[in-house]
Amino acid sequence: MSEKLFDWLYGVIFRPVGALNEIAREKPVGWGLLIYLAISILGSMAAIFDPEVVAIYEEMTRQFTFTIPFLLLTIGGILISILVLLIYVGVLHLFGRLFGGSGGYWNLFSAYTFASFPGIIGVPVTVLGGLLGVFGSIISGLVGFAISIWVIVLQVIALRESHGLSTGMAILAYFITIFILIIVPIFLVIGLVMAFMFI
Repeated sequence: MSEKLFDWLYGVIFRPVGALNEIAREKPVGWGLLIYLAISILGSMAAIFDPEVVAIYEEMTRQFTFTIPFLLLTIGGILISILVLLIYVGVLHLFGRLFGGSGGYWNLFSAYTFASFPGIIGVPVTVLGGLLGVFGSIISGLVGFAISIWVIVLQVIALRESHGLSTGMAILAYFITIFILIIVPIFLVIGLVMAFMFI
């Protein structure tokens, strides 16, 4: 199984269509979740090398009269990440089926989580960006943006391959999910904040 895992990870980088199609069929749910969480945790740890991130964290902690233990904060963050992932993939799966797809939830979940693997490249880039100052931050930002686009493309491929959709339908389902779960809530929060400001 470990040999197949390395083949899948290599494939996600160099032959994503075939690799994600196979992953969707094989459904290595546990490995997918582990990869997704590992990249999320490593990315969060790398962010401590960014002075701006550290400053924001320190400012936030000053607003509280108590300190949350690091271990509890880490466990809570992992549990919330899993919950958000399950919900997000669920909504994406729903729209995939509504647009004519035929795949199952865990088929998509497996392919979607493996699609996040290129994010591992951003970990050392983030660390170097924090250590090299302003120039490093600029380079880190540009590389991070490129990796984000790469991962989005892979996630669309994951949806397409796991649900048997056309590329157009997969793109439509993907961005509708983003609009409903991310953009709409952001505008609602902004609206509520502005409403309270004028009360």
